[in-house]
Amino acid sequence: MKLPIRSIALAATILTCYYAGSAAFAQGVMLRGSGAVNEAVGGTATAMPLDASGALLWNPATISALPKNEISLGLGLIQAESKVTTSGHNSDNGSTKGEAGVVPVPSMGFVWSTSRRSPFTYGIGLTAVGGAASLYPHDSGNAVLAQHGRSADVVILQMTPTASVQLTRRMSVGVAPIIDLASLNLNPMSLGRPATDKGALTTYGTRYVWGGGFQVGTYYDFQNHFKAGFMFKSPIWAEKLYFTGIDGEDNAASAHFQLNLPMTLSAGISYDGFRDTVIGMDVRYLDYGNTTGFKTGVGSTGRVDGLDWESVFSINVGLERKINSRLKGRMGYCWNENPIPGRSAYMSIAAPMMTQHVVSFGFGYTFARDLEMSAAFCHAFESKVSGDIPDGSGGSAGIVTNTMYANTLMAGLTKRW
Repeated sequence: MKLPIRSIALAATILTCYYAGSAAFAQGVMLRGSGAVNEAVGGTATAMPLDASGALLWNPATISALPKNEISLGLGLIQAESKVTTSGHNSDNGSTKGEAGVVPVPSMGFVWSTSRRSPFTYGIGLTAVGGAASLYPHDSGNAVLAQHGRSADVVILQMTPTASVQLTRRMSVGVAPIIDLASLNLNPMSLGRPATDKGALTTYGTRYVWGGGFQVGTYYDFQNHFKAGFMFKSPIWAEKLYFTGIDGEDNAASAHFQLNLPMTLSAGISYDGFRDTVIGMDVRYLDYGNTTGFKTGVGSTGRVDGLDWESVFSINVGLERKINSRLKGRMGYCWNENPIPGRSAYMSIAAPMMTQHVVSFGFGYTFARDLEMSAAFCHAFESKVSGDIPDGSGGSAGIVTNTMYANTLMAGLTKRW
């Protein structure tokens, strides 16, 4: 079956416009997966390509291993619950729940080859790879919210035109330039400003910025049911973020802040020697600790130069089993280190992105020839991080604790030909 080029272009255009309107409320800086299939297996994909969206995100070489051309469309609904609590020292005890609401996260992946004889496979992914949203109202009983509420809107959109070549029967390599579009709005905004309440901006304007990088990957089939893969994703070098607003003394002010995305390494292995079953595992490294905007914290001049996050490892495991000719079951688990140390808890109030344990379940059902519907449910267990509330003179005014958990429901549709 051939898909009309106009239909593909129209779908991509609609999806891109939808990202710009809604993905700014996606939860988490770097999402663990893309689409219902990939999320159902815990984001595992570096050596276990199950659909276009996951393959394009985690290893461009694996699109050569997909059995047919395909287009995958997906939509996720994320319900995150967060809370900020203060106690001790010179601060009043208080606990305030966030009001982020339910937010949509769409995804799309398209993979095709000109013929079965060609060693080349091409693809393009359009996805929200990261972001965050939170909203804390003013709360006079909570030390960190007594003067004003706090909010955060972050969106990171990514497009990956991809090419993969089958070098031998066992080995393929792939490469993809990365084009990112991002926006960040924190209110009050303290990044790139003095580390005091009077230094923070009450923002009323920001703009989208562009960034770019690349990813390369390799995929190897041992032809004994084992496969292995490796992916390198460069840092995403971005334009400076720009903010306008008023400072703590009601004067017009602006700020610039450089925020790149971290280099990512992912190594994976999979095994399909069990009947109708494939299992896989990925090990990843996200280099926040050496990335501009995430490394360092308050500089020697007293200015907030970064979020002061740490580099982290993650482990993703997943399983897919064919139950009958139409139905597949999927499950997965993701564990990652917490990138936010206690010393950065106060700076991360508006974006407490530190979930560490996520379980996922899902299924795929082929209800027509080469047309599969997929669904997934993910639960991120509650995580928390605590640290000092700075008093402006180098001391502590109390302890702040950020707490967060989340549930995600995803659905997707895949057409193969």
